Amino acid sequence: MNIRYVRDTFANLWLDPGKVREVDRPSLHCPMDRETWLAMGTENRLDLVGRLESQVLYGAPVQVMEEREGWVRVCVPGQFTPKDSGGYPGWIPASQLTFDREYHQAWETSPFAWVTADRSRLLLDSGEEVELSFMTRLPQVGERDGDVIVRTPGGETGRIPAEEVTVARQLPVTGVEARIRTAERFLGLPYLWAGMSSFGFDCSGFMYRIFEANGIAIPRDADPQARYGQRVSKEELAPGDLLFFAHEEGKGAIHHVGMYIGDGSFIHSPNTPNPVKINRLTDEPYHSELCWGARYQGGESFT
Repeated sequence: MNIRYVRDTFANLWLDPGKVREVDRPSLHCPMDRETWLAMGTENRLDLVGRLESQVLYGAPVQVMEEREGWVRVCVPGQFTPKDSGGYPGWIPASQLTFDREYHQAWETSPFAWVTADRSRLLLDSGEEVELSFMTRLPQVGERDGDVIVRTPGGETGRIPAEEVTVARQLPVTGVEARIRTAERFLGLPYLWAGMSSFGFDCSGFMYRIFEANGIAIPRDADPQARYGQRVSKEELAPGDLLFFAHEEGKGAIHHVGMYIGDGSFIHSPNTPNPVKINRLTDEPYHSELCWGARYQGGESFT
């Protein structure tokens, strides 16, 4: 199996290299010019639909399927999708991926330092800094002076403030209240199509990370999230359940997901003009498009 690891804050997963626009060029380098790329206007953000598929965080593995002209076609283990049994498929610039044998071995066996702060900074031994997203995980190799020491995909070690990470091979399943508190920390964060980082989430990416942070694995996209959880009717909704919204007044294709937080309200990452927010189920178009909910409690199988 040909595995590589992401060596930037995050790597974009593109549908097709031929669909990358000029405005996306700052995101193709390593390190990417993240601030310039994220500063694109609303029209360009809307135009990411049909171009960008998902994102992969710093240090995470991808399985290489093909290489072509500076690009690598990969599958992303852990981002479950019916599109490919190996994980979410797409293209990443080759420069944003690397392989170090010691890192690979540590990834397979060591406890992880999970970034549970909204964001953090990794200080490499070389003096370079890497900004880290919420839910970045790196193999932990020690502790020193209030920092967690981690191994990095480039073969170095580095330091992350201990108060900004949780060290565990797998994060424990927490209660519903913790899940809701985690989600509420991101109120106001801008929406980003295909976003999987705390620099911008799409609707299903937001839910994926919130559940992951609380020890529960769910599929990557809204439609499989709706199909693989325990189905819950509108009348049976409980806090912590996912809510799904569909075209044709709730009878068509699912296009949106949020999380019920009780008292007729839900939290979600709505769309490009609107950041993470809380809405009422009586608000339109959500009232007419709500189709059902899904409950995940940990341990679900997606095969």
